[in-house]
Parts: sequence; C-alpha cells; structure tokens
Amino acid sequence: MSVTVPSDQPLVPVITGGDLGAYSLAREFHEQAGLISAVVPTSVNRNFTGTRIAQLFPVGPMLEPKKVLADLSRVADVLEGHRRPLLLMPGYDHLVRIVLDHREELTELGYRIPELTVDQLDRGALKDRFYALCEQLGVRYPRTTTVDCGPELADSNDADARSAIAAQIDTAGLSWPVVVKADDGGAWADVRFEGRRKVHLAHSHDDVARLARRASGAGYRAGLIVQDYVAGADSQLRILHLFRSRTGGIRSAGLGEVIIEDHAPGLEGNARAIVVPAEVTEQERQITSQGTALLEALDWHGFAMFDLKVDADTGEPVFLEMNPRLGRHHFYLTASGINPVVDLLAEFGDDDTAAPSPSPFAPRQPHQRPAASLTISQALAHRYANESQRRTLTEAKRLGTLQDPWDYPADRHWQRRLYHWVQRRRSAADLEASR
Repeated sequence: MSVTVPSDQPLVPVITGGDLGAYSLAREFHEQAGLISAVVPTSVNRNFTGTRIAQLFPVGPMLEPKKVLADLSRVADVLEGHRRPLLLMPGYDHLVRIVLDHREELTELGYRIPELTVDQLDRGALKDRFYALCEQLGVRYPRTTTVDCGPELADSNDADARSAIAAQIDTAGLSWPVVVKADDGGAWADVRFEGRRKVHLAHSHDDVARLARRASGAGYRAGLIVQDYVAGADSQLRILHLFRSRTGGIRSAGLGEVIIEDHAPGLEGNARAIVVPAEVTEQERQITSQGTALLEALDWHGFAMFDLKVDADTGEPVFLEMNPRLGRHHFYLTASGINPVVDLLAEFGDDDTAAPSPSPFAPRQPHQRPAASLTISQALAHRYANESQRRTLTEAKRLGTLQDPWDYPADRHWQRRLYHWVQRRRSAADLEASR
C-alpha cells in the first residue's frame, strides 16, 4: 500500500533524489519527529520499495530549471504548501543553484529555503573561488590550476591543446599524477562523453589535454580543476558537516573518517563506510575550526559539507571542496547520535515541529561513544580500514552504534532488504575490480 503525507502533518520535508542521501533524510525525519517526507526522485527505484516513511513523486530528469520549477509547483499543490511549510532539501549541487536562482517563486509556493545568495553559493561551491577563500584564510588546499574548456579548445588540434595545457600545468608547479575534476559540478552533471568520471587521475599532459578536449566537445564550458594528488589511501579521507544558523552561530559539527570510497565511474567520492572515533583529537578541532572560519567568511546559512584528506606524507589536513548541502553518506552523524533533522527543524520549523532539545553534538565531547555507518559488509569494512578504524568498528559493534542507513527497523520491507543484500554481495567484487 502506498503512503501519503498526512493532511494534518504540520510540516512536510520535500527531498529531491532517490539515493542514499534521500533515504537517510526521510529516515531521519521519521525517526526524530515521526514526519512522513515527500521524496521527489527521477523515477521510482528499489531504494524506496514498500517504504512507509515517504510519499514518492517521481518526475523524471531534474536538470532544466523550468521543468524543476514546474515539478516542484505540482508537488506543492498536492501537499498544500499554501497552508503549511514545505522544507525543501535539494540533493544535488545543480539543484541547490536552481533553488537559489528561483527563491522567490519557490517561497511563494510554501517552500522554506536557507537564506543564501547565488554569490555565496559560487564562493563556496565553485572550486577556484573556494580555493581563493582558503588562501585568504590560511587553510591548506591542493596546489591547483584551472583549464578553460571553452569552445575553441574543442576546435583546436591535439598538439596545440597539449602545448597550452602543458605550459599552464608546469607554470603552476604541479607534480604527477594530478587529480582532474570539474570546477562546476552542476554543469558537469549535464555533459556526457566516453570516459567521463566525477574524478580523474591523470599521469601526463596528454591525459589532461585529451580529457579537456572531450569535455569541451561535449558542451562543458566551465573550467577543469587540475591539482596535486594528496598522498594516502581512502582511509586518509575525512568528511566534515557543519550547520550554521541564520543568526551566525555554528549549531553543530560532525567529522567522520572514511574507510573506503566507491571507485566506480560516476560514483567516485561516495563513501561506502565511515567511522566516528570516540576520542576528539587536536586535528579534529583544527579541521572544525577551519571549516567554521570558511562558513563565517561566507556568512553561510544551513548545512555545508567539506571533503578533506589528511596528507599521508605530512599529516596535515587538506581541504578539497565544499558541498552546499548534506552529503550523500551523512548518516554517520545520526549513527553517532547526531541527527541533522534536529537542526533543520529548529531552524526552519515552527513551534509545533521544532526539535525539543538542542543538537546533541554541538560541540562534540571527548570520549563520545564510537560509531560507524556502513553500506558494505562489516568484513569488507575491516579489510580496508586502518588499525585505529578497525578498533572503532569493533567497539561500535559492541555498543550497537554500528549502523546501516538502509536498515531502518520502522521501515523494513523484504524486497528492499533483498535488493540491498544483493548490492552488498556485489560490493566486494566491484571494489576489488576498481582498485
């Protein structure tokens, strides 16, 4: 039986997407406040088979602004946004941009949206401007240059393209291999060409030139970020989530250690296993302080997620990018007692929907219980974890804080559980093949 949002529910979370991030948010709203969410995926998928915590509104691709506005308008009509607030949670960077571009229209439909401007978004989400801010604040980031992917690049010959790009890379002092990724993730999501990935590892000038020309030929017109590769395995990666209120205070902060990422094309950067150690280290305090300084400089409102990597050669944290939203695998927060919905309801809800208590992780206290969020098997997580992460996994399992975001006791369905069991079985082979 399909679920519908109750007519007397005082606030409706409207969550775009149909992936892990969307399901986690729907689960967190239900777990924290008993709310049924409206989930707006491109199509019905197995992640929401038989769900009892969300009403689905499949709308097809959400890429063109006019279509996105029309889709969200229809959803607002069904949910009666004229008489109750709709808390809009865009799941992808390009949707955040569309939402901010059309804030006035969406607000009139009943949607509640963080108080941000497009300029604030650009300064945080566009990597060249984000790195400029890091430079200004003394936050370490990878040595970087930006390759222009204008139409003239697609029309140039291989030799000319290679020569221009080689000079730019060498002038920047980069060393091989280099990481290549889109400066504008939203625009990158719209282009398709052979060999396209979210993140590329290039070993020569020819590799970079070939990628830039293919991207330009496919219609990508923003820049390609080319930067030094930060040494270390996936277990050196960190994810920092911060929530900053409209009055300027940081309500909450949560840092997780990645064990292993997905390396399949199009899924790079999606963490499959994350742990939260019990001990709050000096490095964690440093990372949180630097992330806070970045949000203060942006006068940010709402959630932001930072991707970092601890350089295996120097031990220093390096900020890689900022995402203007909750990350796809943010459930490590909830696993450690940090449900982000507490902050969302306190900031965007009314008195009858606001969380009854302040966020339990602001700030995180020393000797907090360890936790883990896994979308792979525990055995596979142990295989790729470092020694301290293995200890955290073991302790989290003992304490019952090792969790699977897909496995919500109040929303179990045999078909969905079977689907994710099969996906886990495939994970080991997929990770092995991609490494």
